[in-house]
Amino acid sequence: MKKNGFTLAEVLITLAIIGVVATMTLPALMNNTGEQQYITGLKKGINTLTEAAQLSNALDGIDYTLIGTSETQSPSTDLTATPSLYALVFNRINVDPAKTAKYRGETDPPAANGSAVSHDGNYAIFFKDGAAIYYKPEYSVNGGAADDKMGDGLPRGYSIVYDVNGLKGPNVLTNCSGKKTGNADAYNASKPICDNADDRVIGDQFGVRLRGNVAVPNGSAARWAFEK
Repeated sequence: MKKNGFTLAEVLITLAIIGVVATMTLPALMNNTGEQQYITGLKKGINTLTEAAQLSNALDGIDYTLIGTSETQSPSTDLTATPSLYALVFNRINVDPAKTAKYRGETDPPAANGSAVSHDGNYAIFFKDGAAIYYKPEYSVNGGAADDKMGDGLPRGYSIVYDVNGLKGPNVLTNCSGKKTGNADAYNASKPICDNADDRVIGDQFGVRLRGNVAVPNGSAARWAFEK
């Protein structure tokens, strides 16, 4: 006699197998989807910050090279000879002034060098698209002057943390140290390529360096994500 359809037992066994496979694969799929969203957000942020500096340079002759390291965040939007970073981006990016101020959250965002800082030493600029940047006005990369030239002829620039979704979690700094923590090192000289997937952590925060009239990823993990 020819058999038509499936028995109840066969259907239940099939559903059980599908459930096991889904349980094993969905977390990885969701994680990869989240990472891709963060990477896309980084690329968008790099482009936005670059366009802001280039437009400011074209219209006012001012870019990230001239940012005053001793200035604190100010509601002033005047672009002086040594403007604050806030003044420059406020004029060129859709900033959310109601949220933008000295950081007063329950948890400190990471400093530009990947270490925790006190509330009174860190600033945050929030954008209308939900992203944010965290920085210390006086901080410069590797302790050198921000306008020091590097091998490519561009200024050394300033290091900031770009957060693709602002205060929304997970607030993990992208890094190559294998640590899912907001205070993990943003760059690792011993792993310049960040090609070890076991060490690579892609979070919603990235090290970014503002150099002249461009923004570039700062650190091996951020560079890996940006070039992906």
